[in-house]
Amino acid sequence: MTILKARYENDPNALWSNQTNVIYDSQVPGSVIVPDGYLVFGVPAALIEAERRSYRIDEWGVPPAFVLEVAPESTAHRDLGAKRELYARMGAQEYWRLDRHGYYGEPLVGERLVDGEYVRFPLRAAANGDVWARSEVLGVDFYYRPADEGLGAFLLRDSESGEWLHDLSEERNARAAAEAQATAAEAQVVVAEAQALAAQAQTTAAEARAQEYNAQALAAEARAQESEAQAKSAQAQAAAAQAQTVAAEAQALAAETRAQESETRNQELQAELDSIRRQMGKQ
Repeated sequence: MTILKARYENDPNALWSNQTNVIYDSQVPGSVIVPDGYLVFGVPAALIEAERRSYRIDEWGVPPAFVLEVAPESTAHRDLGAKRELYARMGAQEYWRLDRHGYYGEPLVGERLVDGEYVRFPLRAAANGDVWARSEVLGVDFYYRPADEGLGAFLLRDSESGEWLHDLSEERNARAAAEAQATAAEAQVVVAEAQALAAQAQTTAAEARAQEYNAQALAAEARAQESEAQAKSAQAQAAAAQAQTVAAEAQALAAETRAQESETRNQELQAELDSIRRQMGKQ
């Protein structure tokens, strides 16, 4: 029942109870029975649990879907007889009996209500010695696992998923562990994302540095080209100045040559004049 409580604790329309009164006819005094456990579906569970100490079938109009008895030595015969008949009259859809001590004569029996009579669910055997039967209203497989020494154990398994069910503390521990794992996984994702962002930032910084270095290299190359152009311009200016100097020297030399030629010519003319004068003096 603690396992079933864990299964239905969050279902607001599932009333879980163990060893509390079920009143099946409020008009008749003494119309009460106390199952070891029962489940009712389709009723406001929180309201009933808060305001009632008993579950009244005629008040809510819904009989238990599931009732459970665990064999006691003193009243096992009543569970097999009078209680079984009463549960059938109440309309309980399934009646299950568990027995680790042999008071019922068999460890596990599940029955479903068919036309007002209980009919057994097939009891199956597993390879490891387990015997089990399936509850249709709960979607749960009830297992009895015999022990080599001492008493056997009862287990419950989800019929659809095949997962073994746990009691409330185990279920909460499992949920807490699953939540912790999920939190750890989320933390790992966050760390991985942070690392990825850091790596991306490093890559971006490296690219920026590379671009900066490239820009510096281009600037240095431009400066070198500018210096080279300036040097070539200076060389050109020097060559032009040298050419001007050579031209000036050539002009000076030409002027000097012309002056010498003029002087020579003047000397020749003076000599001719002197010669003419001498000839005229002789006449």
